[in-house]
Amino acid sequence: MTADFIAKNLSLTHTQYFGFDSQGHSSPLLSATTAVTLAVSSFVYNIDSEVTTEVNIKAKSHSKPLLAQAQKCAVRKLLYQLIFERMKDWVFTYIQTNGVNLLKTNGLKLLENRYPYRLLPFNYYVCFTHSVNKIACAIHSDKVIGIDLEANPVSMKVAERYYTPQEKHWLSQLDTDFLPQALKLLWMLKEASIKHSTASSPHLLSGLKEDKLMAAQELLPVFTKERNIKTPEQIYCYQDWANLEKSTTYVYIAAESLVAIW
Repeated sequence: MTADFIAKNLSLTHTQYFGFDSQGHSSPLLSATTAVTLAVSSFVYNIDSEVTTEVNIKAKSHSKPLLAQAQKCAVRKLLYQLIFERMKDWVFTYIQTNGVNLLKTNGLKLLENRYPYRLLPFNYYVCFTHSVNKIACAIHSDKVIGIDLEANPVSMKVAERYYTPQEKHWLSQLDTDFLPQALKLLWMLKEASIKHSTASSPHLLSGLKEDKLMAAQELLPVFTKERNIKTPEQIYCYQDWANLEKSTTYVYIAAESLVAIW
């Protein structure tokens, strides 16, 4: 029998907040120059008074539907927290709630009937990502943003199926110490790019096969050049000006295994 999901049994832990300006440089969360705010967290879910993470849930017969519901609730709860962290000086009041739809309080509403998601009344762009019990959400004030995080390693089998010949050649030249990170970075770049381009589901496969070698080389620590930004928190950024009319900004938070693109 599938267990019912109970929102009040879910809690977030180890939450971190990040702010960036439009060029991808780290920026204080409350600064007027901050265009992107991002939150990363993990969640735990209590079943029968036992703290349960995804690893525990996976062993149960009801694991997949329960995990999916927990992830859906967790990213929205994290978004709610990020909004109020970003707007501490505003007139909103933080209200604890056990409901799944956490964004109707004080006129806040998440439009999620189509992608990209929008947050009203500000009309901000919103993106979610989750991997096992790790989650993240991002808000951009005026541009579509795509994010992805991966808690698990990415295998060479996945690379053989989805990576381009150029990407696979690059991987073959890397020191084995950097190979696991490079494999995961390329995958996150592909997943985040799909969300950034607002690709619909029929085009997901072609999106995964899109070449992201240049961005990976610019963001991987062993290859980063002086012009790129690196912070003590292992945050790397790169701006692609291949399109002369507008740039694409890539941010890689290495310690969180997360990529953001806008």
